[in-house]
Amino acid sequence: MSQNRQRIVISGAGLVTGLGLSREQTWESILRGQCAMGPMSAIETPLPPGKDGGQAPDLPHDFAPELPREARYLKWAITQALDDARVEPSVSQGRRCVCLLGTTLHGMRAAGRYLRSGDLAALGQFLAGTTLQLAIEKSLLRGWSATTCSACSSSLGSIALGVTLLQNGQADLVIAGGYDPISEYVWAGFNSLRLVADGPLRPFAKNRQGMKLAEGYGVVVLERAGDAARRKINPLATILGWGESADAHHLTQPHPEGAGAVRAIKQALALAGLGPEDIDLIAAHATGTPDNDASEFAALSRVFENRLPKIPVVAFKSHLGHTLGGAGTVELILSAMALRNQIVPACVNVTAEEVEFDGLRLATGQPRSEKLRHSLNISLGFGGANTCMILGPAQPPPTAVTPPQPREVLITGIGVVLPGIIGNDALVARLTANAPPAWNANAGGVPEAELLGLLSARRVRRMSDYVKLTLAAATLACRDAGIDDVPAFAADCAAILGTLHGSVNYSTDYYRQIVKDGLIAANPMLFAESVPNAGAAQLSLMLSLKSACQSIIGTRTAGLDAIALAAARIRSGSWERAIVGAGEEFCELVNEAYGHCGVGAPAGCAPFSGETGFVTGAGAVIFVLESRPSMEQRRGRARGRIDATAACSGDRAGTIESLGWVLDELKNPANILSSACGTWIDRAEAAAIRRSNGARSVSAIYGHIAESFSVSPLVGLAAAMLSHKMPRLLGGAWENSRGILGATGDQSVDTLAAICTDFTGIVSGVSLSII
Repeated sequence: MSQNRQRIVISGAGLVTGLGLSREQTWESILRGQCAMGPMSAIETPLPPGKDGGQAPDLPHDFAPELPREARYLKWAITQALDDARVEPSVSQGRRCVCLLGTTLHGMRAAGRYLRSGDLAALGQFLAGTTLQLAIEKSLLRGWSATTCSACSSSLGSIALGVTLLQNGQADLVIAGGYDPISEYVWAGFNSLRLVADGPLRPFAKNRQGMKLAEGYGVVVLERAGDAARRKINPLATILGWGESADAHHLTQPHPEGAGAVRAIKQALALAGLGPEDIDLIAAHATGTPDNDASEFAALSRVFENRLPKIPVVAFKSHLGHTLGGAGTVELILSAMALRNQIVPACVNVTAEEVEFDGLRLATGQPRSEKLRHSLNISLGFGGANTCMILGPAQPPPTAVTPPQPREVLITGIGVVLPGIIGNDALVARLTANAPPAWNANAGGVPEAELLGLLSARRVRRMSDYVKLTLAAATLACRDAGIDDVPAFAADCAAILGTLHGSVNYSTDYYRQIVKDGLIAANPMLFAESVPNAGAAQLSLMLSLKSACQSIIGTRTAGLDAIALAAARIRSGSWERAIVGAGEEFCELVNEAYGHCGVGAPAGCAPFSGETGFVTGAGAVIFVLESRPSMEQRRGRARGRIDATAACSGDRAGTIESLGWVLDELKNPANILSSACGTWIDRAEAAAIRRSNGARSVSAIYGHIAESFSVSPLVGLAAAMLSHKMPRLLGGAWENSRGILGATGDQSVDTLAAICTDFTGIVSGVSLSII
């Protein structure tokens, strides 16, 4: 490991699988050769005869019985992890404790309840941000919380982001991991793709049929080794290195030679300062599907070459099934147990003679004692998202660590796509136009005809509106950045995209068909395009992005959170460049749901003038973020610089306090872009702004555009950078309070901050300098 990076340890772990409600129960069951497959009584629709999966054991009946299944089990795992790490409430409830969890399904079961009952109230538990808040709210976790998605590599990706925040000094404790409940939605989808096995999951076997679906909840507590030592904690393991990549090959099929996985593994080894000869245990993704196992073996062969036959390879999914977004952390915890006990657990359902691949030492038979120094975990997700992580034993922390010098994070390209606003010039024109305010009626979607010239009609014809808008905005951002050789730029470019709702229309159409006609009626195309990371996956395919591609989902703050996480990576030197932004599609069902909750309306009101509700519109904004060396190497130019980011959680009652903390962390900016949208958020943000020590001017983008959720704050930032002015505050409702004025649209500004409040009480902010 590089000597100028803090060593990060796992100081606690919580685990729920089909084999137990704790990591010890699951580990002991694996050593006994048990398999979790059986009836899934908790799935919404009974499976066809002979089908089974991995359902978690029942929780104690008195443990949070009011919560939906996914939030209840996730809460159990989080509580376990905090207790295991002996984290005092004063630490976990502080703003410096961050919670990043990955998922694929989040609260999808709530959508099934709505489709069967017609009760819009059920959708109140659908969003990923809501699931997370339900799981942590009574623990009073107040630091930043966000949900990541890179399909089946989601949870390892969340841990890698948590490591960055700890090494940067942006957090002192990170709760990370992932989860996914059992669900008819995903079972039907994978079955429609012919990836679900009739028989057992037989990883790497000659006659393997496919995966077995299961649920899993894996949570780890991460902290700097020195902090754990001061607390007299004996960590479970040390995270020595991580690697992330994108295949840029196919939405549902892996690269046949495992090219993306090779890059992720090599990156993890390099960061850990290790070579192939130092790895003593490989925890393979090993889904048991023909193409995935073959691709993974090809990747391992290319990295480890002649050493591969000497390294035991374990396949935890043979015991547990595929736990989807939770799989990476579930299996990482079990690898840590193997290191702790110096035991190689055996797979089930496969004998050594049945392994298809020569030179693969699949652990079969009985568990064996072996000398294990370092383990390597691999997670491979839909859309070609690959994550690798290397663990070593807990060791005394180094006596001194010099933190890396933070680097500038520059915005070098902007792309805007909104109803009636295609491109940067169109946005600037809208800001000064004498147009009717957008709060009069829903703005709707963006007609595909308006995207001509930005997208390949053949490539995008089956994509969701969310994905099309995101890709179109990315095309504009790359053009604005003056990127002449896109493939060369993309070769080491990452992506983080934010979205509140994702491909919600496709998701609804897909799920409605299942509820109407049964599990076997699932449409594979709709399923593949409805996964939450579809935008990032398709972006990687369009631009041939080869580095990490992740999504932040389920909150109104997701766009600002995506900027914050990408900026953390660039500032630390982990990345040189990233495509970052947010997208939302227009959906009538979404409007109905928000109307039912009292925040949506057929017609709204001006910012800060009332709480009648908002109108909505589709849109996407994409930024190109770069380090200065990256920009200068290609002779680009900067439009802005990310100066600071801040975020925290809390309930609605504490929103003003949370907003005040975020504004303090942003150094009390003089010019503030509010996320006011004609709801209670306006009142909360106005109160916090009035209390801010530095605020002089306030504005909101709502009114110039309709409410676009995670996109709206990015539209405000884009407008300011393009015009060098704060957008005019429409409606005239902001009174002069303590010297704070509503922006008139003609004041030049050099610095500003955007704040955004989610309906759960999560708050995020980004401050930047305009160049």
